[in-house]
Amino acid sequence: MINENQHMTEREPSTRRIKSMQTASEVLRELQSQSEATLSDLCGNIDVAKSTLHTYLQTLVAEGFIDKSDGVYRLGLRFIPLGESVRNRIDLYQLGKEEVKRLAEETNEWVHLTVAYRSREVTLYEHNGGETVAVDYQRRTRESPQYLHCTATGKALLAYFDDDRVTETVATEGLVQQTEQTITDPDELREELEEIRARGYAVNDEEEIRGMRSVGAPIQDVDGTVCGAISVTAPKTRLSGDYLYNDLPELVMEAANIIEINLESAAASGE
Repeated sequence: MINENQHMTEREPSTRRIKSMQTASEVLRELQSQSEATLSDLCGNIDVAKSTLHTYLQTLVAEGFIDKSDGVYRLGLRFIPLGESVRNRIDLYQLGKEEVKRLAEETNEWVHLTVAYRSREVTLYEHNGGETVAVDYQRRTRESPQYLHCTATGKALLAYFDDDRVTETVATEGLVQQTEQTITDPDELREELEEIRARGYAVNDEEEIRGMRSVGAPIQDVDGTVCGAISVTAPKTRLSGDYLYNDLPELVMEAANIIEINLESAAASGE
């Protein structure tokens, strides 16, 4: 299986790249961003001739990466089995999803299992325990990598990165302000990361979206490096007081510890 800590975080060294592949990737990213688009819509955002872009689109349609209907292009269903193939080979997903379900049902809230992807994070798995809220927001977080500095899982990951990686992440992504509560000062962020390491968990107090809070804890791999994070997210009215800073962190850290034990047990048994 994939060791997600290596394969989902490392950048390839700067080498020669195939321009056509970069353009095809740009087309796919643009379609993801727009959900659907015509050839004319895409021309304004992709720097190639209209005839060339049409050739790219036709090729991607033929390969199943794009669907076309009445002149409108959308991402194709081929990505679903490809994504499942990637996820199913990741140890953290296979050994953590049941704990995500258990924690969601215990708290009746959204629980997310995430990993670092380059300088952002992606959701490997999520489960809702019953108190459905912000469904559109939850969908958006699944569809694109999220900033690390303003989520509970992201800050939990950052807290256990080495200094060089934190510096690179801030330099690459910046500290984009999502709400009035978002940390936008690098020194303030580093101070908070120190606090997270000291207490073992991170809190997102309306830093990504107003009215929502979350508590996240890092998950360490068998070699001691952070390989992911788990969090509980809910409206601020349900996450406050002692529950936010005492009871819930204990539940989240316990879930992270159980997943770590699962990873350790699987490694010891050679699975």
